Amino acid sequence: MPVNVIMPQMGESVAEGTITRWLVHEGDRVEKEQPIVEISTDKIDTEIPSPTRGRIKKILYPEGKTIPVQEVIAQIEPVEAKEGERSTIEEKERSPLPEAIEKVKTLEMTTEIERAGAREKRYSPLVKKLAKEYEVNLEEIKGTGEGGRVTKKDIMDYVALRPGAGTALPAEAEQKIYEKEIFIPLSPKRKITADRMVQSKRTAAHVTTVFEVDMTKIAKYRDSNKEGMKREEIHLTYLPFITLVTARALKEHPILNASWAEEGIAQKNNVNIGIAVSLEDGLIVPVIKDADKKDLLPLAKDIQDIAWRARSKKLKPEDVQEGTFTITNYGLNGSLFGTPVILLPQVAILGVGAVVKRPVVVDDAIAIRSMMYLSLSFDHRVMDGAHADAFLRTIKDRLEKWEASAYVTKRSSPPTGYGGVW
Repeated sequence: MPVNVIMPQMGESVAEGTITRWLVHEGDRVEKEQPIVEISTDKIDTEIPSPTRGRIKKILYPEGKTIPVQEVIAQIEPVEAKEGERSTIEEKERSPLPEAIEKVKTLEMTTEIERAGAREKRYSPLVKKLAKEYEVNLEEIKGTGEGGRVTKKDIMDYVALRPGAGTALPAEAEQKIYEKEIFIPLSPKRKITADRMVQSKRTAAHVTTVFEVDMTKIAKYRDSNKEGMKREEIHLTYLPFITLVTARALKEHPILNASWAEEGIAQKNNVNIGIAVSLEDGLIVPVIKDADKKDLLPLAKDIQDIAWRARSKKLKPEDVQEGTFTITNYGLNGSLFGTPVILLPQVAILGVGAVVKRPVVVDDAIAIRSMMYLSLSFDHRVMDGAHADAFLRTIKDRLEKWEASAYVTKRSSPPTGYGGVW
């Protein structure tokens, strides 16, 4: 009897998912837990494993189709493993030399399969589509994305440098240029993001307040502890510092760690901070649970981990659930400040600008300081400007008066050459 593969529910509020890519075809043999399909929801992009060992009997929906949760999307005909698929008699009769040759061939084949698999993982559906349109051999392109992945920019740069660039565009592209526009179909993630952002702007009464923060103390702390961080395998950016003081400030200003309902305001007991992560085709917001209970180094590791897992599609459903507040770091791209859109049902979102050295007045004298803008978008239905400004003032004060001893757990055996507080 066939085993059904269903569209899983990747979160309490998720009602549907979109099939982005089938990793198998009808008739293919699959092992239990082998990834067979990639799906996308408003919460997460992930690979769905096979529930059993067998053969793909039927694929019920094509790529790009949006399906309700719990709907059957494929069927697998179970196949039991046959005992003695390799006869022990044949093994005994086999001479050592042929056996050795076969092992070498098997090893070479396995290595090539692994290499092919590694190459395949570097190519997203968009990249493959562009490569086909521009007749590009992806093996000739050095990827600059996460883990050596080839990005859209890599392909376009390659095409631009190719002899005859500009005259060898695909027929479809020529037609679009002739019509003075380029039509880009919406990806599932882009459509979901658009719907959610419009819903947020229509629902929440958005107001944004901006504070300027002197990050000089933290910049010096980072510089003096780079070697120690490398030994801990931590890339210590400014974001962990901001996340840490934000999480603790939320405990003092709980009105920002809440959600709106027509019956009232629900203040959350847990501080679960979502970190917006930029992907090739949009954004995803994995969540760090109980962020207020962590100190600097574990928090930095958590941020690194969720960013890596988000970009390699290794997030679990629980990784994107139960967020109570969000931080978006557009300063990573050089932006000074912005007005981010609240992620419902939350009531506020913190935007982090780039840290830039510039002259400022300090004690009636001009000094070069590492400066940053923090912007807080908040729901005016839930709080007034005074509440939002008090919260942002708390974050600003703690960043400017940074004391490592308050946030870094001391250890008995610091790494050699480590100059920080342990």
